[in-house]
Amino acid sequence: MTGIKRKLLFILSVSMILLSGCAGSLKDGADALETGNYEEAAEAFGQAVSEEGAAAEDVAAAYRGLGMANYELGKYAEALEAFENAVDNGADQTVQLYNLMGVCAMQTEDYAKGLEYIQAGLTLADSASEEESADAGLVREMEYNEIVCLERQAQWESAKEKIAAYTAKYPDDEAAQKEAEFLQTR
Repeated sequence: MTGIKRKLLFILSVSMILLSGCAGSLKDGADALETGNYEEAAEAFGQAVSEEGAAAEDVAAAYRGLGMANYELGKYAEALEAFENAVDNGADQTVQLYNLMGVCAMQTEDYAKGLEYIQAGLTLADSASEEESADAGLVREMEYNEIVCLERQAQWESAKEKIAAYTAKYPDDEAAQKEAEFLQTR
């Protein structure tokens, strides 16, 4: 994930946490995330998740923060579980969140689940209003990752169709051109 995308997602996550009216562990987690103290952030968000009587939106925000901290720590299985719990607890379903879930699943080599999340994120991106639209770079990354997931599952025909559409849309992507050549041999 590029620095700009990571920063945008971080800003969105922190703003959602702060807007949820949270205090204590959630604020501590957001502060730690902002300063790059990911272990501390994970610990604070973990405490926020288990606080009794917490509002549903605070629990969702805590899981989202826990997912971000674990993602930054390279703990992709834990990050994916936290993001899934965030969705299960009512977190806003965003293109960015589905991209993170897809990347986490890919990092754990669960390409079927990765594909599912990436396609869900792309569907959200397609249906988003103008003010909710996803960053074009993020959508491009997701479209490429969709091809990778298809390829890793040996879904050659679908991967060929997607790479053809991708290279037509992004003819300047040299890595995709090489990928298209590779897929022609399958």
